[in-house]
Amino acid sequence: MFICVLVHAAFTRSDSSTSGGTSLIMEDSVILPTIHEPTLAFVENSSDGLTSSSAPDLPDSDPVISELSSSRPPTDRGSVGQPDMDSLSSSSHPKQAGDVLLLRDNEQDPFSDVESVVSETEDEIEATKAKLSMLKIGQTVADDSQQYTQVVVSRPAVGVRGRSILLRANFFEIQISQNGLPIHQYHAEIHHPGMRTLDRDESRLIFWKIVEESQHIFRQRFAVAYDGGHQMYTTERLPFGETITLEAHLCLARDSSRGTQCGVTLRYTGSILLEDMSKVQRSHADGTVAPLQVLDIVVRQALTCPLYSKSKQFYSWKNSCYRLPVNGQPALNLDGGKEMWTGFFTSATLGSAWRPLLNVDVAHAAFYKPRMTCIEFLCEILNERSHGSYDRAPRQGGYNGGRGGGGRHEGISGLSADRLHLDACLSTNELRVFAEAMRSLRVRANYQKGSDRVYRVNGVRGPANVMSFPTRDEAGNEILVTVADYFAARYRPLQFPSLPCLHVGPPIRNILLPLEVCVLDAPQKYTRKLSDRQTSTIIRASAVDAQQRENNIENLCEMAGFRDDPFLKSFGLKIDTKMLETVGRVLPPPQILYGNQRQDVVTPKDGAWPVEHQRLYVPAECGSYSIFALVDPKEQPTLQKFCHFLGQKAQQMGMNFPQWPEFVRYGRNANDIEAMFRQTARECREMGRQCDLIIIVLPSKNSDYYMTIKELSDMRYGVMSQCILFKSTQRPSPATCANLVLKINMKLGGVNSRLVADQITSKYLVDRPVLILGIDVTHPTQAEERIGMPSVAAVVGNLDMMPQSYGANVKVQRRCRESVVYVTEAVRERLLAFMASTHRHPERIIVYRDGVSDGQFAEVLREELNGIRAACGMVSQDYNPPITYIVVQKRHHARIFCQNARDMVGRAKNVPPGTTVDTGIVSADGFDFYLCSHFGIQGTSRPARYHVLWDDNGFNADDLQAMTYHLCYTYGRCARSVSIPAPVYYADLVANRARCHLKRHIADLRVDGNGPSGANRMNQQGRQSEPNNDQVMQNFVAVTENFKQRMYFV
Repeated sequence: MFICVLVHAAFTRSDSSTSGGTSLIMEDSVILPTIHEPTLAFVENSSDGLTSSSAPDLPDSDPVISELSSSRPPTDRGSVGQPDMDSLSSSSHPKQAGDVLLLRDNEQDPFSDVESVVSETEDEIEATKAKLSMLKIGQTVADDSQQYTQVVVSRPAVGVRGRSILLRANFFEIQISQNGLPIHQYHAEIHHPGMRTLDRDESRLIFWKIVEESQHIFRQRFAVAYDGGHQMYTTERLPFGETITLEAHLCLARDSSRGTQCGVTLRYTGSILLEDMSKVQRSHADGTVAPLQVLDIVVRQALTCPLYSKSKQFYSWKNSCYRLPVNGQPALNLDGGKEMWTGFFTSATLGSAWRPLLNVDVAHAAFYKPRMTCIEFLCEILNERSHGSYDRAPRQGGYNGGRGGGGRHEGISGLSADRLHLDACLSTNELRVFAEAMRSLRVRANYQKGSDRVYRVNGVRGPANVMSFPTRDEAGNEILVTVADYFAARYRPLQFPSLPCLHVGPPIRNILLPLEVCVLDAPQKYTRKLSDRQTSTIIRASAVDAQQRENNIENLCEMAGFRDDPFLKSFGLKIDTKMLETVGRVLPPPQILYGNQRQDVVTPKDGAWPVEHQRLYVPAECGSYSIFALVDPKEQPTLQKFCHFLGQKAQQMGMNFPQWPEFVRYGRNANDIEAMFRQTARECREMGRQCDLIIIVLPSKNSDYYMTIKELSDMRYGVMSQCILFKSTQRPSPATCANLVLKINMKLGGVNSRLVADQITSKYLVDRPVLILGIDVTHPTQAEERIGMPSVAAVVGNLDMMPQSYGANVKVQRRCRESVVYVTEAVRERLLAFMASTHRHPERIIVYRDGVSDGQFAEVLREELNGIRAACGMVSQDYNPPITYIVVQKRHHARIFCQNARDMVGRAKNVPPGTTVDTGIVSADGFDFYLCSHFGIQGTSRPARYHVLWDDNGFNADDLQAMTYHLCYTYGRCARSVSIPAPVYYADLVANRARCHLKRHIADLRVDGNGPSGANRMNQQGRQSEPNNDQVMQNFVAVTENFKQRMYFV
């Protein structure tokens, strides 16, 4: 086998020849002539271009803005930005010594304990907040071919295996003091004369203003709960018939200073009983949906009602309330015009015995800095982009008013408003970056005394001294006047006339405001992807040990003032001040077998085991490898030493691994990477050799380089690649080299270790023909949706009976569709691959499904279970193996803590690996449990939650929990247990790798000169011929044939 490593300089050796030993040849870095050797067809389609996003219409009565308006809106040159880049951050699985130095291929753990990441997933929580509304106990899920009569599998019994451990969980019991209290429900429709969509903050202001002025209707204002949308609840029937419309005059920030007459129409929809949940039986389980919604809304009402003083200290966003920064308590600066706010998350749920519980957790999120001037925001955005790969070289193009290079700031990374040149202007690239950052933000215009109006930004235009609009002079003649001249004549001269204007207000109107007269409105939550530096900052700030987090949660409950909350009292609710106490169990770990000798058996301790001195269970063969290095050729001695240590460690662990690479090449950029692949492939063909591996040495984390490398290796040349940071080669410790060997061995078809057969593994996992599937669907971010990114579904399945080796299928499907559309085809391929490898039909199928929220259970189970059944029928007409379908959830806010200090492990004082909870905080009637399978090194461990939605195999709680826990020890990339079963982890890696390929291809299609964007071309093609569009997208993620049954994704 042949392994290739990417380096910028080459080694020299004179003691070998081409025909004999491996030679290290010194080569200068050159850009080779372009030779087209594609294995993937790039399809170009026609399109009429990307449409810029538009904001809702705003009423306009400002005479200044009216004069600045024209009937023809300008083109938004800044509305199209670059797609977000995938981060190359390390996985969240616990790291061992040396592991942190490696640049892990495509290792983005979506299961990180970072609270900012969790807070970004609250869209899912909000979307499925009507708990059990789609999924009721005993609900029938029907299909033309088969009927599944029980969506939620009933708990067979609680588990008993393992030692007991006393725990506390961040759930607080909700006591309903007035059993049988009727709650009246109303549909609320907010009215505003402007032709625009109201946000929740505006709807709340209108609603509570009307409540305040309509005391004849709302006799008890604290006996009213409103969700900011269309749901309102009261403890008494309001004194009107079925409907009523109420009005009030108020001035919203985005309205004119004269104010607006707004209204609300209330329609009575019925009543429910807020009763003791323990009385709710299976026969009327659908009655539990509305009470949970009421509890959720009432709990947060005091902090969202503007009539209550405490609400001025918080800002509500979805299920979280964030503390507004106050004097003496500055927010954490994240740069780029953003800062971190801290608050708490709340969600009502039903625990065991139908007890209503309130889940409370710490929440962190990024917000735009309040009241920051747009000039300061511009400076911070450009400073932020000066880090990393953003090019700060002398600029060409842009708006300079024909003044050559005037006003340019070389070395602008320390830019601030007080250092900005008066004639400062932006380059084309800077204008694009700034326009993307400003898109859809709210700004306040303060150019006129007594006017403080809010606008939504549609885009960024040219400089104020260039952009003009028609007006009339004193004689009534129509003239063109620039924005800068208009402000100089009407208000005051602009300080920075060469900076761009903001296009605000109704998109169809040409309302332009200079940057210096605008400030960012507050509060505004940052909903886009944070940079690696910002994410790292939040991690460091929020990663506290379990004991500190427990104290923080209790302090947040005290800060929220639940004890004196007038809304809770009016609705007869009381929230316990102490966390719920429960009993868990610590499951024993499995034993791990390396090599083939009895002495190679290791027993993990605290979820980890030594690997440096172990021999691989099935070592792979590596006949030849090469190095590509994007470092200075002067680093040749460092790389030569690294190759020596790597080869030595690989041979110690049992691999047949060359001592030296076949080729060592050096390059500087992405073009050099492709040239080195091309040249190596050509020389290998000429020599009649096969390239088994390419090791690429990178100077730093760079997503552009990473995506280029993986496209070339996975899709064009079909050679395994392994990326590593140069700093990891400078002091190659045994642990670093061992971890690198683990990944290389898996990529080349080897097996690192396996589980020792015991009572559980011999029954379900080891030496049994059982197919274990991991399924994940990743959806595009907001930025990715704008460039036409689809959703990606990944299905992985084991190829052996250990199970350690996995193959993968990737399918592209419509955006935001959670169920896997092509699951039948993917599972069929997994079945055939398993049968070809083991010569056995799987006697059972176990599915671990990631990324499904509670409200999606019924739909996903129906479609995917039917698809799996259909795949079995395609293999053999009478083949119908039993299936168990388990959903794995990590994006939740449940945390568990040890009651006794002696049970805490590590400096972070977390629960020990193997801690399982299936009482107290679990569902009242389903088969679910929490399992913390990993050792938490940093911050508070987050347990995974498992829901069994279908179970033909009839697992009991002990066997299913133990099997799930054992699978967390089969993740081959490290010698530690991980937070979720290995098949699910692999599915996530496969899906993220496919997203890398899709992003790159779609971005390439968008950059095609002055023609229409590739995203819109594909969308247009999809409308004309949907199957063809699907095939184009599928080609973008298709790996070479020899990769389909290999673990290229690890």
